[in-house]
Amino acid sequence: MKGKSFLVILVAILSLGLTDFAWADYPDRPITLIANYSAGGGADLSSRALAKKAEKILGQPIMVVNKVGAAGTIGVAALAASKADGYMIGVTTYGPLTMSPHMVDLPYNPFKDFEYIMGYGRYMYGPCVRSDSQFNTLKDLIQYAKDNPGKVKFSHVGLATPNHFGMVYLAKAEGIKWEPVIFKETPAAVAACLGGHVDLVSQNPGDVVSYIKAGRLRLLVSFSDIRWEWVPDVPTARELGYKFDVTSWLALGAPRGVPKPIMDKLRDAFKKAIDDPEFLEVMKRIYIPVAYRSAEEYQKLVETGYKENEAMILELGLHKSQKK
Repeated sequence: MKGKSFLVILVAILSLGLTDFAWADYPDRPITLIANYSAGGGADLSSRALAKKAEKILGQPIMVVNKVGAAGTIGVAALAASKADGYMIGVTTYGPLTMSPHMVDLPYNPFKDFEYIMGYGRYMYGPCVRSDSQFNTLKDLIQYAKDNPGKVKFSHVGLATPNHFGMVYLAKAEGIKWEPVIFKETPAAVAACLGGHVDLVSQNPGDVVSYIKAGRLRLLVSFSDIRWEWVPDVPTARELGYKFDVTSWLALGAPRGVPKPIMDKLRDAFKKAIDDPEFLEVMKRIYIPVAYRSAEEYQKLVETGYKENEAMILELGLHKSQKK
């Protein structure tokens, strides 16, 4: 029996060694990275910049392909359905993982179908008014909204987005009502504010910072958990006493089941790439702060965001269970 037990242990040890050896030459051919939003956007530009640096570390080309549509879920679904061999990775943004699953039936599960590589960028949000607006501060806006229920109009893009959530959280905290004006495209939402058709626009830094720098828009508050570095004097909602923040994430992942030695190589390569000056310059240019989160940390962010966003989506009457 002792001899048999020894053989079993020896076989197990050798098997582990052979497993590691089997992936020692990974990658030995090009890797594909799915960008789940259109060319020229934050997810596309940032992932291409990361891939350019990571491929030098891995020793193989990383080809970025765009699979867009359905609020980023098409690309994420394609990633989930891919072979788990490390040769297909992709952008796993926050919305398709924590928001969309509550509104539509999807062919993937954010907790069971992915191996996360890392989080690498923090999307930010906040409301802006025209520079000549009567609202010099958030306090001014809140007081006016209280005195004039339903009169304040704000523009944003799409239903159930972080920009929308921030305005809803703010209204709930202050017991006020204002009217959302929803656009399909970001330029139209910003133009509505610049043209005086709405009182404010709730958007990302990349959509409004150029107008802030030009003196045409003014940020009233950061809905995120940190201040906008381009407008450092404007406080966060929490700094003003509100008990909420709204943040979303850029991240990379792979299909569930990729062998650990391969995931370790991918995580190591992309973590090194995140410090590259050229990548940092791209992120600066598209107004997305770099924020590294490990695979475990990003998994927890997804779990937390999934629960928080479900509650808001239910409140807005947009949950798929409410449509049946």
